[in-house]
Order: sequence, then C-alpha cells, then structure tokens
Amino acid sequence: MLNELCIYTMNTLDKLELLSTNCSDRNELDRILSQLLNVMLNRHRQKLAVYDRDLSKFEQIYKLDSHQFQELFESGSLGDEMDLFEWFSLCELRKDLLVKISKLEQAL
Repeated sequence: MLNELCIYTMNTLDKLELLSTNCSDRNELDRILSQLLNVMLNRHRQKLAVYDRDLSKFEQIYKLDSHQFQELFESGSLGDEMDLFEWFSLCELRKDLLVKISKLEQAL
C-alpha cells in the first residue's frame, strides 16, 4: 500500500481541485490563476515572435507574404520542395498559436 502511494502523482485537474478546496479567498485564487495564465500568454507571445521572424525569412527568400504562399501551396502550384513544407508547417503552427493566445487573452 505504501508503494502505491509513493508512485501516485497528482494530475493537473487533481492539483487544481486541491488548490480550489484549500484556498478560502476566491479573489486570491483568481489572482493566482491569472498569473499562471499570464505566464503562458507571455511564453506564447515569445514563441509567436520567433515564428514571425522565421516566416519573414521565407517571405524574403520567396518574395511572397505567408498568406499568398499558403494559397499557392494549397493549390499545388508551388512544387514540393522541403522548404515549402517547412514554411507551410510554420504557418499552421502560427495559426494554432494565435488561437491559443486569443483564448488566454479572453480568459484574463
């Protein structure tokens, strides 16, 4: 039985529940959660800056903005060079990250 307890680690939802039940001041709990969300938001914004910098390099090389590139790539008119797949993947990652940023901003 003792070994089973040592192996058990709380998952994230368990930790949030523990925090919620042990924090008597709801305003304090809200401030704590807001701070955590801000940390995540800042990390995502930093990652976005890196993505934007990397996208800019592709845009300069190919003389296309990323939106135009995506349309041409999806139509199949650009070919199948590895650079193009990397650029497209980076565009998709950026879109996904923007959704996450938007959700975090709405939560704050």
